[in-house]
Amino acid sequence: MNIPNFLTILRLFFPIFVGIVCYLKLGINLEKLIILVLFIIFSLTDYLDGFLARKLNQESIFGKIFDPISDKILTSTSLIYILTFESIILIPSLLIITREFIVSGTREYMLKKNGKAIDVTFLSKIKTMLQFISISLFLAQDFLIKYLNIFNFAYISLWIATMLTIYTGLKYSYMTYIVNQKRK
Repeated sequence: MNIPNFLTILRLFFPIFVGIVCYLKLGINLEKLIILVLFIIFSLTDYLDGFLARKLNQESIFGKIFDPISDKILTSTSLIYILTFESIILIPSLLIITREFIVSGTREYMLKKNGKAIDVTFLSKIKTMLQFISISLFLAQDFLIKYLNIFNFAYISLWIATMLTIYTGLKYSYMTYIVNQKRK
């Protein structure tokens, strides 16, 4: 166990933290604030674990496999939570969550079939960053509304992230097809 892998594992437990916060019935504003703070902290661990793994030369197979999965869990949990008060994000949320399952399955398939997972692309990292930004904005909108209206920006960001999500999902599927064709 090293620090980068610990940070990845921490993100895997994000749904438990959200469940506990919701179970405590603290009131919607305090609940959103706590989940926003947790989400931002956990989102930052995504950057930090990769940075530390490279800096400390602690890159691992576990990290390569579970880092993207932990991001998907963080994103999916947050989108489901936001759906409890913003039903307008249903379509992009369904598209994002569906893609995340398909890409996870594709990676697992490639790992089992070829002994090698498909690496995360730079565009997928941008997609994840946009998802994190839009989710943060949706969670923060009640606290920032006095200063600026961020709903539209959050909504547009989510749709841009959704389009990138679909594109990168198709790209992963295509790369899987090409690799499998070369192996035949």
